[in-house]
Amino acid sequence: MGDLRRLAIVGFGLIGGSMALAIRRNLPDVRITAIDRSRAVLDTALRTNLADSAGEDLSLADAHDLIVLGAPVRQNIEILAAIADRVRGDALVTDVGSTKADTIEAARALPPRIRFIGGHPIAGAALGGLEGVRRDLFQGRPWILTPLPEDDPRATRPDDLDTVQSFVKQLGAVPCLLAPLEHDRVMAYVSHLPQFAISALMHVVGERVGHDGLLLAGNGLRDSTRLAASPAGTWRDIASTNAPEITAAIADLIAVLERLKEDAARGEELTRVFDSAARWKGFLD
Repeated sequence: MGDLRRLAIVGFGLIGGSMALAIRRNLPDVRITAIDRSRAVLDTALRTNLADSAGEDLSLADAHDLIVLGAPVRQNIEILAAIADRVRGDALVTDVGSTKADTIEAARALPPRIRFIGGHPIAGAALGGLEGVRRDLFQGRPWILTPLPEDDPRATRPDDLDTVQSFVKQLGAVPCLLAPLEHDRVMAYVSHLPQFAISALMHVVGERVGHDGLLLAGNGLRDSTRLAASPAGTWRDIASTNAPEITAAIADLIAVLERLKEDAARGEELTRVFDSAARWKGFLD
């Protein structure tokens, strides 16, 4: 895949570790540098051969062909603010964050020698961190890239986009392109709203019926609330960096619930909503 020989992964958790596993299988000649705040994570990366070198200092990413920011969104923004002082030469940087607008704005402050292309793999696992890494985590999954258009002052270079797209394909993923703002709008509905809705649902049900009531629940509640176990910390980052789009999505859901509430006795709105839901669900199956 071109001249990629050295890869730095900053934030070596589930996504970074799974990248490393896929690279070991598909790009065995690539040297991997793991950069993380946790000494335990770094020790594990070296011990399990997920990385060839490891450390806490961002300067270790200097002279690498590609730098991947694998930390939570707010940490990635902090890393972008510091990277120009720690990486001396030219650098191509991408990320794996769930929101893009704030990250792109942070990247605009970088000197021209450091180029940034936003990225977002649509992949996850039940276990986070290095405990959950899988070499097939990205296999066949979409990997959204958010290059900037030609009329933008920080327009993405075609050769840079080719490099990142080729890298994504080598991981087994399917690259697709979206504008940064469109990415955040779409993710607010297909990812962020479901998380907020399911967490709110489980909260209401648990608070109203308690432990004993939950013992009476059928598989429907269990199957539909898997997302309720998600940690709040990750989602605070997502909410704070995509607040306008998430707010709009929640408002749309509330409007539908209000119509269902007002029409509960007649059931006309219920029929419309349920029929529509079944039709759209067919596209996911």
